[in-house]
Amino acid sequence: MKKFALLFTLIVAGYHGIGQTKKMTAFKPVQHGFKFENTFKNIFIDAIDWRTGGLCGGMVYTALDYYNTRGRTIPKTIYRPTEGSPLQRYLYDRQVTSLTSNLDKWAEIGLNPGGARNSEFFNWGLENKRGSRINELRSFIDRGIPVPLGMQSVGEKDSDPGNHQVLAIGYDFGTAQDMANGRYKRKMKIYIYDPNYANEIQTMVPNFKEETFYYLEYPEKRWRTYFVDKKFRAETPARISLRDYPDDKKVHDLVFEFAVGKDDLRGGNDNLNLVINYHGRASQNVYNVNKGNKWIDNYSQYITVPLKTPVAANKIKSVQLRTISGNDNFNLNKLKINARGYAKEQKIYERVGAPLKRFTGEDKTFLAVINRNPPTVARNLPNSRRGGTGGRSVPSNRKKIDVLRFFVRTGDDDLRGGNDNLNVVITYKNGRKQTVNNINKGQRWEDRTVVSVDVSLNTTIYTMAEIAQITLQTTFRGGSGGDNWNMNALRIEARKGNARVGDYYKGGAEKTVLHRFTDKRGSYTVRK
Repeated sequence: MKKFALLFTLIVAGYHGIGQTKKMTAFKPVQHGFKFENTFKNIFIDAIDWRTGGLCGGMVYTALDYYNTRGRTIPKTIYRPTEGSPLQRYLYDRQVTSLTSNLDKWAEIGLNPGGARNSEFFNWGLENKRGSRINELRSFIDRGIPVPLGMQSVGEKDSDPGNHQVLAIGYDFGTAQDMANGRYKRKMKIYIYDPNYANEIQTMVPNFKEETFYYLEYPEKRWRTYFVDKKFRAETPARISLRDYPDDKKVHDLVFEFAVGKDDLRGGNDNLNLVINYHGRASQNVYNVNKGNKWIDNYSQYITVPLKTPVAANKIKSVQLRTISGNDNFNLNKLKINARGYAKEQKIYERVGAPLKRFTGEDKTFLAVINRNPPTVARNLPNSRRGGTGGRSVPSNRKKIDVLRFFVRTGDDDLRGGNDNLNVVITYKNGRKQTVNNINKGQRWEDRTVVSVDVSLNTTIYTMAEIAQITLQTTFRGGSGGDNWNMNALRIEARKGNARVGDYYKGGAEKTVLHRFTDKRGSYTVRK
């Protein structure tokens, strides 16, 4: 009898204590999620310039559509699709569906006057009973089905994101015994594909003191509660894939980033053409690259242009932009061009300004020079030691460094501009100093963006070792009107004409703060 009781105890203990409740679906963000992040701005009502930010629900629904459709793989492009493209239109339509299908849920968790229902909403996400959020979540995940979640914003701190939509792909509530006695609440983890973070899994957990849910990976991202979207219905997405390139060491595509400034490209009859000029072959014309769509101000558009005939990168001479318009104006703040081929992508052009170019009815063209001179052909030269000809001409290494190019990544707190700007002080080994004031030209550098600025040197140097240090200084004031700014990453590139020499400095990362500028910590100094 004692043996039977011991065996029964072991069986019960094994059932309740050993078996884990962790469940994961087959959805993997690195395989089934998008390679670009949710940085969309959307034209909602153009006539009154009403815009919305983000297509999180559209990206979640579309990722699920591809996941559920046999024979369709999610597009692997790393570039956010441009306005009016097939993928952008599909994402937008699915965004609308994700919201309109759940208007009752959003209304339910949005009614919270003065935070009176904070505890109630938080506990909705913790309860494990018939019809609860956890019960609904498990009913999907246990069947191997990823399910969208709607996330209600906390909205108390500047770092709090707004309402959001993500995809639950798994959970862990501890053991079966934990589920039975309530200890699961302290162990609960919901595994998330968040379209704001490409290729990553986020882990959502509760904060009982604040009565919020947050990501372990990004603790500043908090929400009051969530609901399980049971109304998702799969649709068949477009078949969109990248081209396969042969291993021929040639460029097959050019990818353009057009950063629109404070004056938009109207579209309709006011559009943008471009001409790709080559060394030794006819030019390639591309008409109406925006496809008649409006490009809104203060936003980047990405366009991929396949080359009619693949070429070596050094045979691409220039690209000319030309607006086709009546009396419309258009500010271009940045032009970046990447060349793509087999297993390779390289930047061949990047210029930034405020604006870089203002197109008007009288001034319609901009020329981006990529390779001014044709490719150099090796020549045989007399070589007295060998008694014949041989060898190649070697360019002089005494060409001076004339430009420093600064690449600055802003974090979750922007550089305001106006009276709050950034100066650069370059100190040379020979004792000279060069101060360049207001390199942002009084413009705002938005949070979570990368900008580049060229600084021309006024001292002749030939190596980076001739620079003792470089200091970034902000003009922030203290008090209630003072500004703060998070710089997450900094790279300073030395250049000789169009040629890159190397990096004088490279530091920081995309999602961590390298230096927080305040009125009391207004400078940051780097050395080689």
